[in-house]
Amino acid sequence: MWGELAYQLYGLEGYEYLKDYDQDQDAPGEGTLSKLFAQYDQPALILIDEIADYMNKAAGTPVGDKTLADQTLSFVMALLEAAAESEHVTVVYSIADTAFGEQADRVRDGVRDHIEEVNEIGRRQHKTVTPTDENEIGQVLQHRLFSEVPDNAARESADSYFQFYDQEDRQYPQEATDAGYVDVLAREYPFHPSLIDALTDKIDTIPRFQRTRDALRLLARAVYYLWNHQPDSYDRHWIRIYDLTVADDDPGGGIQTILRERLFDFVDLGPAVTADIYDDDGTAHAQLEDRKWTENGLPPLGTHLTTTVLWHSLAYGEQAAGLTHADLNLAIGHPDLNFDDYDAALSALRGDDMDVACYFLYEEERLRFKQEPNLIRIIDQRIESTPEASAHSRFENRLTSKEIGDGGFQPVEFPESPADLPDTPDTTKLAVMHPDTAAVEDGGDTPPNRVTQLYEQQAAKHDGETETRIYKNYALFLAPDADRMDAAIDEARRLEAIEALLDSPEQKADLSSEQIEELRERSDEAQLMLGELVRNVYRHLYYPDRDGLTHITIGATESNGGTTLVDAVQTTLEDKIVKRDAGARGSAHVQQKLWQQTQDAMSTEALVNQYAKKPGLDYLFSTKPIRETVSSLVSDHGYAYWDGGSGTAYWAGTTEPSTWPHPEPFGESPDVETSIRDSDVQIGSSFVVYRDIDALVDDHLDEIDRPEQTVATCAECGAEVENPEGSEPYYCEEHQSDTTCSSCGKEVASEQLLDERGRCQECQPEESWEASKKMMSASRAFSEVRRDAESKAGTDRTPLLEEVTIQVGGEDPFQAAKFVSQRPGFKAREDAVTVRMQYETRTDDGTYSAEFTGSPSRFRDVIDQPGSFGDDRETIQFRFQFDEPEPITDEGDDLLAALDNDLDAGNIDVRVEGRGPIRTSSEVTV
Repeated sequence: MWGELAYQLYGLEGYEYLKDYDQDQDAPGEGTLSKLFAQYDQPALILIDEIADYMNKAAGTPVGDKTLADQTLSFVMALLEAAAESEHVTVVYSIADTAFGEQADRVRDGVRDHIEEVNEIGRRQHKTVTPTDENEIGQVLQHRLFSEVPDNAARESADSYFQFYDQEDRQYPQEATDAGYVDVLAREYPFHPSLIDALTDKIDTIPRFQRTRDALRLLARAVYYLWNHQPDSYDRHWIRIYDLTVADDDPGGGIQTILRERLFDFVDLGPAVTADIYDDDGTAHAQLEDRKWTENGLPPLGTHLTTTVLWHSLAYGEQAAGLTHADLNLAIGHPDLNFDDYDAALSALRGDDMDVACYFLYEEERLRFKQEPNLIRIIDQRIESTPEASAHSRFENRLTSKEIGDGGFQPVEFPESPADLPDTPDTTKLAVMHPDTAAVEDGGDTPPNRVTQLYEQQAAKHDGETETRIYKNYALFLAPDADRMDAAIDEARRLEAIEALLDSPEQKADLSSEQIEELRERSDEAQLMLGELVRNVYRHLYYPDRDGLTHITIGATESNGGTTLVDAVQTTLEDKIVKRDAGARGSAHVQQKLWQQTQDAMSTEALVNQYAKKPGLDYLFSTKPIRETVSSLVSDHGYAYWDGGSGTAYWAGTTEPSTWPHPEPFGESPDVETSIRDSDVQIGSSFVVYRDIDALVDDHLDEIDRPEQTVATCAECGAEVENPEGSEPYYCEEHQSDTTCSSCGKEVASEQLLDERGRCQECQPEESWEASKKMMSASRAFSEVRRDAESKAGTDRTPLLEEVTIQVGGEDPFQAAKFVSQRPGFKAREDAVTVRMQYETRTDDGTYSAEFTGSPSRFRDVIDQPGSFGDDRETIQFRFQFDEPEPITDEGDDLLAALDNDLDAGNIDVRVEGRGPIRTSSEVTV
């Protein structure tokens, strides 16, 4: 620098004076420079422009253990000292702060320190000069870009637009409606003041932007491009911010080039430009929006809006970036253009029209573009492109795979013809109707026609002859609400769109990791919301009553998906469901609701089937209450029961049957039992309940053996014993003892060991316990059954485990069952186990239903051949039957305790039933 300065001031002679300093890159001191200036009397003006730029380059040149930048700073300090001593030398320097901030600070600090020292001496004063103030930038640009700006045109446009801002029913920034704004308009003409403000207040905050120089470059390109692309549909009065168009993509220095090479270093809005504002192939969203307007003779409103927002989005700092609607109105307002058109274009770009919705445009407190795409806009756009059919398919898949569920009601999905809904008495059918054929409108009091048809008719096969449905009471219908379908379908489309985005590598490449994670969260939320909406669509339940189908709205299901539709229906009809623990039905209920009045007898199967046949009856979820009912009818109401399997009559009466032809009591026949338990009752066509014993004897006299004719004698004296009780030995009244069993005659140690009827413990009827638990976690099920057994036994007796039945549930019950069968507590007792399962097996000829009954080891062999299984695996059950019942004691050596312990940490659901005798603790050997 110093060699060039000496040469420009004083030619070769001056350079020779500083030649050695120049070649050695060693800055001359104040004295050397003072002597140089003293040799010449003529005045010298030294202009140094952008010292920081020079020092930025010099910083990379080492000089000894310093750099050329350090030498330059020393030279500047010396130069100012020397100039301060000279009357003929003036130094003027400039520092471009925004271009080279660090170096500019360094120079400024050094110069400031030096000038402060000079001021202290008082020999000279320095003066800081600002080339242009805020109000002069527009005039500088005018002067540099136009040879002449007519004053009358400026004043005419200013007056016209000020009146436009003052009268138009629009919001503008406060300064635009102040009286002084008309002078601002005239002074800045032909540049709209909002353009100058954007360059000086917004874009000037970018570190690499030089206010005057870069503004001049940008506006020169804008004027050039506007001159060559003049609109013919309306008059242009001002050069505006949207004239800095990215359509000027000249690689030699177009506006888009300036943006990408300089301004996008600070905030890269390149993807926003390509996607939303301008692309060479004309597919950017603003370009698509422009076609709506240009085809009707209007300007490209979409490009006006997005380009305006783009430049305002380049400002440094969250509070500065973007612009308000008032600022936007000022930037684009034109007397010949309708603001409503601009509003419509902006709404479309913000998302009202998914075909043109901008990916990177945000409207928060301000309109602005961001580097990251607007996730909501992307999702909405993908939703628009998701076919309606895909949404309906997603809705149906969600309904059938997760939301219907199962339970005591057997769901039947989308029955359309009578053959689709089985007419059988085994379980209650819940027909889940399809939205296209049975949607409910207008409240639902009248069932859809398809529901009525299925309730009235049944058919053996499709297109077969229809008949009247027999088991109407077991046909329930769950129908969707037409008004709620739209919301569920919309959510299904939304979920489809989000998952499509997550499955698209191209789309994910445009998203940040945070946005991808947000997309996953939105997917999870949409999954939950879809489930809730699907369940709430199916709210109309039609169930049989004596007068036909009754309509009821089922209760809301849990939003987290914990309650299925089957659960909700069962909760709604809780009072009409007969569960396993419901207890015996009363005799009046049997006579009025179940019994065929013209019959003297009904099979237990026929009694059970009445619940399925007669509309209005309850829904039988278990036959145990019916078995208990039969037991109660026989024990307490004079009925009789015939077990056709074993040929046994059960009767608890005292009056001999009038049709019994033998002198021996009917009750003493080996084929007659005079007491009955519910476990003695079975359900089937060969198990029959009779109104009285005479009817039973009439039907089965030939099958009932006559009692043996015996004379009972006293074991002590041999005398005949009248009306002996129990079994031998018998005792006459003389030889009866207070400590002798009234049944077997054996003496006992104490009278306290006899019951109220004088029977010893061996002759006392055996009490039993029975408990069952619905499907729940294994640990809980086993512990609760065990607890029920102990509770029924009480504190002074011990329950014994005689039989345990375990049904395994879950999504894959067979693998869960295999796991259970390998637990130590199970394997130690597997000789007592029978395994039963129903499943679908696959062969080369197709699939068919199969059953298995066998040992645990054989069961495990079958399970280990997964290729033979079809998709439908129905049930699997383990049944333990012990020849020697296991006592349930505090030692916890029984099966229930062992499986509770083995499966405590597992995630397996089971349904457990257990039963066995109850004995006094003294009878039990642990």
